[in-house]
Amino acid sequence: MFNKHFKPGQKVLIYLTNPDNGDDRIENISASCQAVENGILTLTLPYALDSSILSPNAGMTIVSESLGMGLKARTFFHYQPDSTSIQLRFDGDLQFFQRRPAARLNVPIGIRYSRTADDITLAHQQWRQHIHKLAHIPPDAIPQLPCGIVNLSNGGIRLGFRNHIEKSQLCLLLLQVEPETPPICTIGEVVWTHTKQKNASCTAGLQFIAMMAEDRERLDHFIRTTRMNLKKQKADTTQR
Repeated sequence: MFNKHFKPGQKVLIYLTNPDNGDDRIENISASCQAVENGILTLTLPYALDSSILSPNAGMTIVSESLGMGLKARTFFHYQPDSTSIQLRFDGDLQFFQRRPAARLNVPIGIRYSRTADDITLAHQQWRQHIHKLAHIPPDAIPQLPCGIVNLSNGGIRLGFRNHIEKSQLCLLLLQVEPETPPICTIGEVVWTHTKQKNASCTAGLQFIAMMAEDRERLDHFIRTTRMNLKKQKADTTQR
């Protein structure tokens, strides 16, 4: 059964934590299927990983896609052959669900980014340190970030980079969706790039793989209310 729905090269997202399970943050790892044998899924990672963050007793949900449907499965950590691959043991049956396209929005926001370590464990540590710093910034000391036009959803962002950036690169992102409010801090993983031929700049799409649950709610609210306001403005303009 598992071999039918997990093929070599297939993209998989591993949920280390999930607010749906009562966690206060979202922490994910992306991977590619290498093989399935005797209920063990072997995955290749695009970055180094310290398996100490994968507790053998903590179940992890993995999400993928098969036959045009979303695919979800419960797994446990089994073994780490090397720093860029892991093995997970399936626990229970597969679950299928209808995937809904995320609402996307072209919008100006305050944004700042920096490239992080290639080790996902270290990147998560850097992210948690920034979360701690932001939580202790006085209201009158909140930074105002440079404004840029981005394409934004609750799961990722498309933006321009001055210099070329590689797929799977990890970036620490600060997103200030409203002026004079604390920025949302997240880790973005580059999933695609498009480089302009005349210079070294490029456009890239990143998926969010670490975010506090309350920041995810703020982002959802911002996207939802902004889309409603844009629709209202368009309707008002049409009626004039």
